Amino acid sequence: MKETFTCQFRKASPYNAMDGLHRHNQCELYFLSSGERRYFILDTVLTIHAKGFVFIRDGLFHKTSYSGSSQHTRYVANIPSSWLNGAEDVLPPFFAVDDVPSLEVPFSQLQMEADNTDEVSLLRARGLAAQIVSQAYRAWKERQQPHDPFIDEVTSYVKANIAGELSLDAVSSHMGYSRNYFSRLFHEKTGMKLSDFIRSSRISIACEALEKGEKVASAASLAGFSDAGYFKDVFRFVMKISPSAYRKNAERLRK
Repeated sequence: MKETFTCQFRKASPYNAMDGLHRHNQCELYFLSSGERRYFILDTVLTIHAKGFVFIRDGLFHKTSYSGSSQHTRYVANIPSSWLNGAEDVLPPFFAVDDVPSLEVPFSQLQMEADNTDEVSLLRARGLAAQIVSQAYRAWKERQQPHDPFIDEVTSYVKANIAGELSLDAVSSHMGYSRNYFSRLFHEKTGMKLSDFIRSSRISIACEALEKGEKVASAASLAGFSDAGYFKDVFRFVMKISPSAYRKNAERLRK
């Protein structure tokens, strides 16, 4: 199969956001040239500032949402996972690091190779991608910071209770805040409503169950949906495909 890659530069409005979770069959390299964005990857929320970078391995569910009120500009590249052969045991499934302005030049060069391909573009692109990922990874390792304990605690509680009834009242009570204060604080820190965070977490778990061959009803139950019909509606809204079709697609890929 012929290797391909993409790299695009885009200027977007402040409230531009993805409709729902998605994933790629290639690794994603994201560089925020200006502005601020929030990433939801699996069940983790990351805030990315100008000159920040995000790496996401192929197959991981993610989405972005707005943060603040300014527009943003960014580069997004998708590269074959084979380009990172030899680093599988080193690179985490995803990571983000702020303030690496030196990445903007190789990203712009990568975009030029994607827009004007010739017989050596793949070779040049592989070198640029390796430069970007290795430089970003070193910066990330040097600056690793503890996660926000508030977000960590909310995430842990949601994970532990995902198969049950989760509500704003239950989570805010667990955290020891009033529902209004908790709701405002959670939105400030993540850029999303708690209900959207819970929904995305549930759908991510349902997708994993369907990929393993679980029946739709079982996947719905594991993800905390008591009503199978409602689960199908929510799944289709987020993933733009029915859970049964998603399961069939996953089954074909396993063969």
